[in-house]
Amino acid sequence: MLFRTVYGPELEAIYQFIATSNVQGSNPQRADVYAAFIPRYPNGGSPSTQNADDALAFLKSARLVADNDGFQARMVESNATFAVKLLRAVRRIETGHEKPDHPIDPLYILLLTELFIKPDRLFVGNVHAEANQLRQVREIGGLTKEKVQAWKRVMEFLGVGRRFSGGFLCAYMPELVLAILDQWTEEQGALQSFFVDHFDQVLPYAQSNGELARAVAAPMAYLAERGQIELFPLQDSPTRPYFGPHHYRGIARRCSNG
Repeated sequence: MLFRTVYGPELEAIYQFIATSNVQGSNPQRADVYAAFIPRYPNGGSPSTQNADDALAFLKSARLVADNDGFQARMVESNATFAVKLLRAVRRIETGHEKPDHPIDPLYILLLTELFIKPDRLFVGNVHAEANQLRQVREIGGLTKEKVQAWKRVMEFLGVGRRFSGGFLCAYMPELVLAILDQWTEEQGALQSFFVDHFDQVLPYAQSNGELARAVAAPMAYLAERGQIELFPLQDSPTRPYFGPHHYRGIARRCSNG
């Protein structure tokens, strides 16, 4: 199940440990993960293994690791950041491209889609209460406050937004947008193609009316101001324009200003 009591950094650390071990020719056992991440007391005892167990269960539910005679990491998009790998994996569960381990798992990105992106909301003060108003959440019996708190922690770690004033501020971090763009196979092209065929495979981007959500538009405008991407009209293109009166239809990756 994805809604585990995890924080984020341990997910990446354990995934990288497993991936590195695989490259070195071994499939670590659960005891190896414990030995690497759970300190021993001077008397030989150790703290609870619950955090490591929850992280492993999360990674397995996300399809980032498998447990067949030891743990194996999925090495797809080996040059992608961990955030992009994980978000793409759980997005596939939301959209039905991967079968979930638990009926609750598709809700992990659905909360983002339905509470923030489709209605174009940047801030939700009580994510727990509003999540439990969603039909899809009610149908599986609701989400506890603990599960929603864990969701907010992981979303913040991945760069989707920030916990703020007891709620959640959703605005994709520019670094996350660049990491997604870096996986695009084109150097430049139509914005519509970039969003529909590439960006949407990792994170939702569109309001209910098809317009670009502010959580995506704001970091992209910031990157354009810094010269890290270029947005342009792309004259005579039949593709959909974005960014309001600018009517941008094209995007290109540019060198960083540092």
